[in-house]
Amino acid sequence: MTGCGHLCASSKRMRRHWSDSHGVSVPSNIASHARSVKLQTFFRGTKLKYFEVSEATRAADSQGFNEGSGHDRMGSDADKVPSLAQPMSFSESSLVVDLETLAYFHHYIITTCPTLPKIEDSLTASQHWGTYIVSLALRRRWLMCGLLAISAYHSATLDEEITVQKKHFEQGTKLRSEFFIGFNEIMNNSSNTMSIKTFQKTKRAAIQVKSIMSCAHWALTGFTSNYTTVLGPDTVLSQLQSLLCDIQDFSKLGNSLNIEQRNGNDLQTSLGTNGSRGTATAPTMLLNRLQMLPYRMAEIFGKPDHEQDAPAILLSIAALLQCCSGVFESNNLSGAWKDICAWFEKTTDHFNYMVSLQNPAALIVLAYWAAILVKQAQVCECWFVHGFSRAIVLLIYEHLSTDDAVRSLVERLLE
Repeated sequence: MTGCGHLCASSKRMRRHWSDSHGVSVPSNIASHARSVKLQTFFRGTKLKYFEVSEATRAADSQGFNEGSGHDRMGSDADKVPSLAQPMSFSESSLVVDLETLAYFHHYIITTCPTLPKIEDSLTASQHWGTYIVSLALRRRWLMCGLLAISAYHSATLDEEITVQKKHFEQGTKLRSEFFIGFNEIMNNSSNTMSIKTFQKTKRAAIQVKSIMSCAHWALTGFTSNYTTVLGPDTVLSQLQSLLCDIQDFSKLGNSLNIEQRNGNDLQTSLGTNGSRGTATAPTMLLNRLQMLPYRMAEIFGKPDHEQDAPAILLSIAALLQCCSGVFESNNLSGAWKDICAWFEKTTDHFNYMVSLQNPAALIVLAYWAAILVKQAQVCECWFVHGFSRAIVLLIYEHLSTDDAVRSLVERLLE
């Protein structure tokens, strides 16, 4: 029929179309009313549309149809399928996905997910980060930006070319900024477009993404001595405090982390000759130094300024001793990350307050946390904390007073 470019996959459907749309009864031989062509479609379902293709470089323009509920329909305002030689335009409401975005998403699914720690006992790391979190991110653009930022940061760590590293880092930082727009909204509970259950799942996933992303961003910013000189140790310590808050928020997800409450008994044995890694000299030496730390601090600092200072320091050291028994026994990425987070769950609010005030005693304990737990995570190839151990210990060492006795508490922690 003149002006009709209807396409379908069988002669039976073509007869039905002529009858329903044009009121014409077609004889059994429809060769005079229709012609055979090569058809193609990209999708199946109720909105299926065919378009005509040819062996030539230019595809013929054709009109589609809606193949729903068992019969063909052809609307008078059906869009023509554009020529394959021309770029397809998207409506303003459609998300235009460029190749760079697809590359980051592909890298995240294939390469980054297996490098992230296991969170849920019932899911592997790839299932949690590559399936569960992605399913939520596909419905929240800002959350997807967080995953893409992690992918960009991970890409930066894998490339040795400085210019390429810089490009990945800059793209990751842009995506990170977009993530925080949606993150701040959901944390302020200003989004009322989802159910309570979906809201809680999204919020939980957002905190997990934020923690990994913040660690990766911190690891790539290059906290060298020159960086500290430019910004000043106080400024860098403030940024470190922000990072620690992100990890602490992650640690509050205790149900998913399944943090064990160890009693701390016989910790020397757990890292001694009976442990699989207990024969290592460095962990044993660090453990001995950590056990003696309260006595050395009492000799150097004397009476604390606040009555809650001493209990907070002692509890933080005891918590670190407890975590030590797990991090060297697990000897894997997920176990190391769990114990990094577990320590924050076991410390007191007053200790965290002391860290925020840059109290020397609290910073010294933090240096031991970095030298033991964070260093072990690096050994387990935890890329998003790469360089943390050295950066944190050196930063705290530079921040402490020039008193040799005080600095001696953190000297040679990385050896």
